[in-house]
Amino acid sequence: MLIDDVHIVLLRPRWAQNLGAVARAMKNFGLRRLSIVDSRIGSWTDAWRMAVQANDILEGAVRSDDLAAVLAPSRWIVGTTNEAPTGMRVLSPRDVAAEAAQRGAPTLLFGGEINGLAPAELLRCHAASTIPTAAEQSSLNLAQAVCVYGAELFAAHGIAAAPPAPAMATADLMQRLEAALRRLLETSAWTDANRGKHAIAELMQPLYRAQLTDEEVRAWLVALGKAVQR
Repeated sequence: MLIDDVHIVLLRPRWAQNLGAVARAMKNFGLRRLSIVDSRIGSWTDAWRMAVQANDILEGAVRSDDLAAVLAPSRWIVGTTNEAPTGMRVLSPRDVAAEAAQRGAPTLLFGGEINGLAPAELLRCHAASTIPTAAEQSSLNLAQAVCVYGAELFAAHGIAAAPPAPAMATADLMQRLEAALRRLLETSAWTDANRGKHAIAELMQPLYRAQLTDEEVRAWLVALGKAVQR
């Protein structure tokens, strides 16, 4: 599933609480891959405390001081920012989720809490992405930003597909059902009226539209068989 391959990369994170909240947000939306580059965090105590039911995300996080090495396997890198360099393609989180259907899972690069990503770092991304916000407060907490992207990606790619519909009854069973219905009606007052030659088929059509299963048709056959016996 695409959602399994989404890669969250935190560059220069500063506060352990934010790291733990990021892990929790990732777990909320089925994201698993976390890399932490050039960390400014000392103790992780607050991270473990904030990562409610998401300790596995922290345990599995890759730690590195080499951003280039972490990004090297990525085929589509999206840098998050409030201010994209001139000339860069800018996507919303929803755009990122939609484009992932063609490009595959993104690597989402988040800068540190104070200064974000530098222009040079953004220019090494395939695209920039900005979260639409009210002008009064355009800055989001790091975990909030991860949460927004996670929600959009999960809505587009992570929600479990509906289970397949049960197999429809075979044509043979439907033909047997039609024959049983015909036998029942031929011995009833229903035949007293002037019926069209397709009257039985017209009665059967709603049953075809209902897409009955083998089990359901067999239940009808039993019921019609009992009715004929009486």
